[in-house]
Amino acid sequence: MPNIEYQIATKKNLSSLNNLYADINNKPLMSENEITYLWQQIQQVPDYYIYLTYLDKKAIGTFSLLFMPTMMHSGFHKSAILYSAAILSSYRSQGYGKQMMQKALRISADAGCYKVTLSSNLKRDAFMRSGIL
Repeated sequence: MPNIEYQIATKKNLSSLNNLYADINNKPLMSENEITYLWQQIQQVPDYYIYLTYLDKKAIGTFSLLFMPTMMHSGFHKSAILYSAAILSSYRSQGYGKQMMQKALRISADAGCYKVTLSSNLKRDAFMRSGIL
């Protein structure tokens, strides 16, 4: 498999994120003002991280992790929500999404999470066609 790398997104990555989100939603790119505003809002949330997936230095995917404290289980005090996962359409069905999800699970475990919840948009056609629902 080619060289895959992961990094936490920064403001300089907004263009790559915009392209990925537009591709997954089959929508036009957000304006620079809109994506910058949303980025600023996200930066206000503690323990919220957007990751980029690179294949040979090209951004091909993204996912977000939100780590949350809990008092529910003795000894286990953090869980994660995994969402906003996207792979460029030209890289789908090649195993990159699976690798990306495995990486998100490792990151969550390394952060001390006892569970990870996956969130997906039920209106996504590909999700509905998958037979999960």
